Amino acid sequence: MSKQCSKNRESSNAGQHPPPAASSASGGAVELRDVTIRAGDLTLLEGACARFEPGRVTLIVGCSGAGKSVLLRVLSGLIDGSQPPFAVSGHIGFGERGEQQVAPRRSVGIVFQNFALFDELSPSQNVCLAADHRSAIGVLTRPNDLLDQFNIPPGISTSALSGGQKQRVAIARTLAFDPDVILYDEPTSGLDAATAARVATTIAQTHEHHLKTSIIVTHDYAVLSSIADAIYLLDPRQRSLRLIDRSDWSRLIEFLESPAREETAAVPDRGGQPFRQMATAAGRFFEATANAAMTVVDSPLRLLPLWKSPRWGVRYVLHYLNLVAGPSAWLYIAISGLIIGFVATYFTFRFLPYADYTEPLLIEDLLESMGFALYRILVPVLATILIAARSGAAVASDIGGKTWSNQMDALRTLGAPPQRYLLTGVLYAFLIGTPFLLAVGYAVAAATSLFVFLATHSSYGAMFWELHFHRELRLPGELLYAGTSWLLAKTLLCAAGVGLVAYHRGASPKSSGRDVSAGITTAILWATLYVLVVHFAFSFFEFE
Repeated sequence: MSKQCSKNRESSNAGQHPPPAASSASGGAVELRDVTIRAGDLTLLEGACARFEPGRVTLIVGCSGAGKSVLLRVLSGLIDGSQPPFAVSGHIGFGERGEQQVAPRRSVGIVFQNFALFDELSPSQNVCLAADHRSAIGVLTRPNDLLDQFNIPPGISTSALSGGQKQRVAIARTLAFDPDVILYDEPTSGLDAATAARVATTIAQTHEHHLKTSIIVTHDYAVLSSIADAIYLLDPRQRSLRLIDRSDWSRLIEFLESPAREETAAVPDRGGQPFRQMATAAGRFFEATANAAMTVVDSPLRLLPLWKSPRWGVRYVLHYLNLVAGPSAWLYIAISGLIIGFVATYFTFRFLPYADYTEPLLIEDLLESMGFALYRILVPVLATILIAARSGAAVASDIGGKTWSNQMDALRTLGAPPQRYLLTGVLYAFLIGTPFLLAVGYAVAAATSLFVFLATHSSYGAMFWELHFHRELRLPGELLYAGTSWLLAKTLLCAAGVGLVAYHRGASPKSSGRDVSAGITTAILWATLYVLVVHFAFSFFEFE
């Protein structure tokens, strides 16, 4: 064990405040031994040790960029070292003696800096989602009681809450999950002194009522030290966690104003930079290709509704079904059906060569070909392209917003894996919604064709149009039109692919609103290209 580890342990044993009695503390201990965290070529912690006592409030302070939030994500399990550029080694234990190397799902909850509330859910539903995914059989406080405890007004939407109310809902949601340890990520960041003091009071009252082990990552020691039992300094020069004696708390500003981490000397470029960049780009391309292949192979498994809470699984299916095939999509596809039905009918007869002679001879065949083309080719191609653009963009925007605002991470910390809930919901939505929208598009296209035909050939009548328009499609004794199996096959293949593209482009890492917009744009491009390729490939086999 390093000298710093021994010193931290001795200081902890000496204690600033005695830990709460075991019977009164519901939190668990957290212990770090020889933990090293790297982000690419940068070492944030090296051989760090710390022990966060059960039922106590501990601050981790440090200057901006020292790696506090990365450490918090490591403690929460959101970073386990398997995702580049992060690498994590050492022992992180949870439990009374810190013996568990892997925390149970309910061990850790996190209150995000930006709250990461689910905007499509009400405050009560945010809390209920967490309660429905807790591992414990019972819970001391019901979700609605938690909202009452934090003075959240009923009937208000999540987006209409003030910043302070959102933070209280985020704390209530975390408590509803019933974790042993609560992590707070910069809870007073960007707040004025009075608001920050109220936040500190809220955290203190929460701790008093629920006695969880609380770890607060912050640079605002001036406000939060008043509620702390212990303070650790994340020292960027020593790359360590150092327990600060209570007698030195008044000197924290000196520690925080110490020189920042020494930068690694730049290695002069020997002329190989372009080749390294090409190699990196090639590596990313092959990694993305491999991930895409694994996604395609894995996608049938995502259709299995293996939800811990079927209530929330079905809710997300309905949420994405509304995005993919809601009333606005009906209108969108109906207008496209109207346009293509009009164009196919009006211009076919309008520009028929020598119409006075050829039309009486060809009108039956023209109607037959028109019905076949609209059902098997024109409506499916146009509708799936429009669905890829409109619905793909809607889903990519929704998932991208959840990624940027940490809602995806919030789901992970609540034991609701995004791929199991969101991706499964997206796939079901596209697989159900796309055939329905195609039916809407064809019905409107056929009705428009009938209207245009009667307007230009009133002497023939509706029965004549009906008989010949569907002659190639209707089979004796068959309920479905001819070629429906082919139509469903390519439609469902398009639907699944568009859903996968929209989800994964939305779920790719986001650091700004611009990244969300870029994800939407690439989702539209790749989804429409995919749809065109599917229709092109099917054309070689479908019409033989």
